Formats: sequence, C-alpha cells, structure tokens
Amino acid sequence: MYDYDYNAVGAAAGGLAVGVIILIGIVVLLCLAIAIVSIVGTWKVLEKGGKPGWAALVPFYNSWVLCEMVGVWPWWVLIVLGCSLVGAAIPVFGSLISMAASIYYAILVNVSLARAFGKEDTYAIGLILLSPVFTAILGFGKDEFKGQNPMNDVVMDKIRGASNNSSNASDKNTKFCTSCGGKMDKKSSFCPSCGKKVK
Repeated sequence: MYDYDYNAVGAAAGGLAVGVIILIGIVVLLCLAIAIVSIVGTWKVLEKGGKPGWAALVPFYNSWVLCEMVGVWPWWVLIVLGCSLVGAAIPVFGSLISMAASIYYAILVNVSLARAFGKEDTYAIGLILLSPVFTAILGFGKDEFKGQNPMNDVVMDKIRGASNNSSNASDKNTKFCTSCGGKMDKKSSFCPSCGKKVK
C-alpha cells in the first residue's frame, strides 16, 4: 500500500492556490493598466481633435465621437454592434458577418485616424494591433490634428451611390488637403484653408 503524506499534499495544493491567486492579480493589474492607458490616450486624442475628452469614458459614444472627428460615418458604430448581435444569434453565418464588419470598421476608422494626424496609412496597423500604445503616442506626442482626411468608405459609397447619385457626383469633385485635411475642389491646386499647394 502507498503511504501518502497528506500534509505535503495539502501544502502543495495551498502553494498552487496562492500561485494562481497571484497570477490572477497580475493579469487584473495588467488589464487595468492597459485600460487606463487606452482611456487617457483616447481622451488626449479627442481633445486634440476638438472633441470632448470625457467621451473616452463612455462606451460606444467614444467610438461615435471618434468617427465624427476623423470623418467616418458614425452610424458604423451601431452597424458593428448590430452585426455582433446577429453573430451571437446565428452561429456560423452571423459570426462571419460580424467579423467582416468589425475588421472593415477597424481599418476604416484607424486609417482615417492616422491620416487625420498626418501619419501614413501603415500607422493604422499599430493602431489596430497595439491600440493603447499607438493611441497614447498620438495623444501625448507632438503630432497635431490636421483635419479630416477619411479613408474611402467603399461600402457606404456603394449604398449611397445606389440611393443618391447626385451626392456621389459632388464627392467625385472633392479632395482633401494633405497638409491640413480641409475639403477642396479637385481642380484646385491650393488649399483654401491653409494655402498650401496640393497635387
């Protein structure tokens, strides 16, 4: 017969429990730190864009305000939320729709945010993959808000084009200044807002 040392087993189980509690505590503190950096970075970014910084504290509203700031159609926030609900209700097909809408929205908003601060489109990769860090860099860095220069929203352009061809024609005659992000006529060489020459 085996002779178990119940004290040793109890001590090992107690040590394991303490280790798990410490690990959970570290994960919670890390998540809290990431959340704080994300909120404060978003607060500063919104303030630089002339929006209320406190909006960073309100879920969904912060995304709505960010969309308004960078020139993305803000109803995308509700579309993505609705697709998530469809994804929860319809197992496979709904999940694919939800994932596609979320990825498209993330690219659309983050490319537009990068452009609004005069960054290259590739900066959006960092905003998507390491959002708290890259948002904090925009918020606390020397980068200034240049104005709206949104990514072309091909989905909404198709929908709007089908329903309203006249507004689509005016969009084709509009371009954005690469320096300040201001709207200008496509035929113009100089931005009416900042006066810089635009190709």
